[in-house]
Amino acid sequence: MHRRRSTLRLALGLVAAASLLACAPTRDNHGNIPLEQNAETIAPGEQTREQVRDALGTPSIRATFEQDEIWYYVGKRTETTAFFAPDVLEHRVLEIRFGADGRVSRVRTVDATKAVKPRLVDRETPTEGNELSILEQFVGNIGRFSPRTDQ
Repeated sequence: MHRRRSTLRLALGLVAAASLLACAPTRDNHGNIPLEQNAETIAPGEQTREQVRDALGTPSIRATFEQDEIWYYVGKRTETTAFFAPDVLEHRVLEIRFGADGRVSRVRTVDATKAVKPRLVDRETPTEGNELSILEQFVGNIGRFSPRTDQ
């Protein structure tokens, strides 16, 4: 009897420990978040595209507007606990703009964690035509299809 109770306690303890471990949060990195010390070395007028690529790696996005070229390093760190939606710990965008001479002309960091999410509109666009019930659709389609004659 005493042995059975200790075995039951051990099993309950193992189940409790496993359930606590299952709820441990997991952290994920998405994209490219350059290290602070590497990003701080980039200064306007000093580095070329190749030097920036060597220091920070390949950009997430490249945009070309007129004569300027812009590189974006976009990254996000999240933490997920069990089956809940992930919490965003950090979401940063490092923007590096290059001038016509190929050198860095501007460096800007944006904390996208504080960005305002757009509000979606719930309205529907009205369409012309009739609203048919399922029965009307079924009866209306009878006789519309001809049998295959290419057999």
